[in-house]
Amino acid sequence: MSTAKKDIRKESNSSQLAGLEFNSFGDLQSLMPDDNFGENWHVKFPNPDQVVISYDGIAIILLNSPIWSNDEALGTFQCKITDPKTCVAIVSHFEDYGSRRFKELDDSIQELCLPINGLQLKLTLQNLIKMQHLVMDSESKQEVVAEASQHVKYVLQISRELNGIRDTNKLLSLILRKAREVTNADAGSIYVVDRKDASDKDGEIVFKITQNETVSQALDEFRIPISENSIVGKAVILEEAINIEDLYRLEEQPEKNKYGAKHDKSWDQKIGYQCRSMLTLPMFDISHEVIGVIQLINKKKANRKNLKDIEDFSEAVLEFDQASVEYAEIVAQQAGIALENAMLTEERENLFDGFVHASVTAIEQRDPTTSGHSNRVAQLTVEMALLLDRMETGAYKHVKFNKNQLKEIEYASLLHDFGKLGVREQVLVKAKKLYPWEMELLLERFGHIRSRMQVEHLEETIRYYQDKKGFPPGFGPESFSKNFAKKLEEIDEFLEFILKSNEPTVLEQGGFERLKDIANLSFLDFNNVERPFLKNKELEALSVSRGSLTREEFAEIQSHVNHTYEFLRKIPWGRDLSNVPQIAAKHHEKLDGSGYPTSARETEIPIQTRIMTISDIYDALTASDRPYKKAVPVDKALDILNMEVKAGKLDKELFNIFTESRVYEFALASKKKKTY
Repeated sequence: MSTAKKDIRKESNSSQLAGLEFNSFGDLQSLMPDDNFGENWHVKFPNPDQVVISYDGIAIILLNSPIWSNDEALGTFQCKITDPKTCVAIVSHFEDYGSRRFKELDDSIQELCLPINGLQLKLTLQNLIKMQHLVMDSESKQEVVAEASQHVKYVLQISRELNGIRDTNKLLSLILRKAREVTNADAGSIYVVDRKDASDKDGEIVFKITQNETVSQALDEFRIPISENSIVGKAVILEEAINIEDLYRLEEQPEKNKYGAKHDKSWDQKIGYQCRSMLTLPMFDISHEVIGVIQLINKKKANRKNLKDIEDFSEAVLEFDQASVEYAEIVAQQAGIALENAMLTEERENLFDGFVHASVTAIEQRDPTTSGHSNRVAQLTVEMALLLDRMETGAYKHVKFNKNQLKEIEYASLLHDFGKLGVREQVLVKAKKLYPWEMELLLERFGHIRSRMQVEHLEETIRYYQDKKGFPPGFGPESFSKNFAKKLEEIDEFLEFILKSNEPTVLEQGGFERLKDIANLSFLDFNNVERPFLKNKELEALSVSRGSLTREEFAEIQSHVNHTYEFLRKIPWGRDLSNVPQIAAKHHEKLDGSGYPTSARETEIPIQTRIMTISDIYDALTASDRPYKKAVPVDKALDILNMEVKAGKLDKELFNIFTESRVYEFALASKKKKTY
């Protein structure tokens, strides 16, 4: 990598920055724009694992994992870490947060989390510059150096913690707690801005959470319009912090104070509390749109845990000074980015959920006979996985599933039959051995045979009366009628046997030979063309020994597993859900290699799939909505599964857990909300 310096000389261009996505350290080196960070910014690349960005006398050193994950390599930057004019920042991914090495890093080291887009990158760099200016300011005031240094380290640590959370509710709680800690605020609340879309300038502000060190209070979520009638609304509209020194000293009439606000003391009186100093800060997303609001109440004097008496609100509550505002603004800025990332993650999860359930609906609309099967299998499989996760004994006591893995199991189970979209609908819903239109043609043919026999009987009778001498003795209308009745009775027996053979039950012994005998019979149609009683395709279908599908149709049904895999592997599941295609595609494999489509054996079949296979077979046996078979009682279904276990096809340990826990009873009965 060249060490040539890049000069970034133009002011920010948000549209170009928004279009950039940095997914790796290499992207930082190759995509770092020349003209999108403003004047007096400089970028250089000392080596492939290092980027140095300079601005206003401060240098930001970005380090790739080969450096920060190595003590010796990172040690060369130790002097830089303590230099107030230098900020050392590691470049990491979300997955790094759980690593031991990551947790052991010096709190003075900042962090840049990938992936990140251009606007997020700019905001993060600006915050790093602001932080270093605070450090430099503290260096010039020797009496507050230690305190300021600790504050800076703490704010850096907050940024790292916020970036490590993707659960929105947990993140909001952490944001508020950290904002309160860094300003020593006794209480606070967080609001989220809710707009229909980017063009909606009205929208609403949604109250989410509150915290109070002195009094306990539980408030339900509520909404207020975005307007200047509230301090929170005004902070959203003005897009700036509002710092009120003392709400109790405000003029009663809003128009007479500079904030245009009126403090309603009735709530304070109700809970025995006083909201005195208040700092309201907007949180911005990467497009600099207000995404939420942090409202902090009552900055306390140092070492004050809570405000016990009414006098404390006058004596121990301070206004939020400039340093507190600056620290809070940095937290709010980082919180905005982290909150947007969490909300984007939540939107992505909701998108996946919607897509998966819409796909299940598509499957069931093509095959209504199996309606609910995918959801029941998913519920059973997830409940089994949760059981394994809690086990402390047995062969699977070491098996643990995290939240993402449970979601992976759920999606794979819901989509395990998605490949049926690639199977002809007539095959999917085939209830009997012959399709309805095939049986209709067969019945018409046998009706035609009866008619033809009747015509032949009448013609023979007419010929007799025209020339009785042409017939041997004993032959006449009476014998003709008996013979005709016998033929009709035989045709009825043939048809009765065909109708019986058409049912998807086990073909009786000798049934194939009798069907073949019927197929060998023929008749003359009205054009005197010889026709068989049964066509070859009908004979093949009726000769199926069990079920309703021919060999070719069964192979087509089996192909749904291949279709499932080919479809699912084209979806960018990401690292957290990358195993969905494999888990779903092997649910018809057996431990002894007798399954399909790849004849995979025990070591090749994931534990998640083995669980799903048991759930899938159980539900297929006990489901009452299949037109081609009756529901099997639970005891009988378990016996069938046990036979598969004894044959070495299903996992014995998992089957024992399945039966002993009776998970099939409570999992399908409760339909409780997922808790993972």
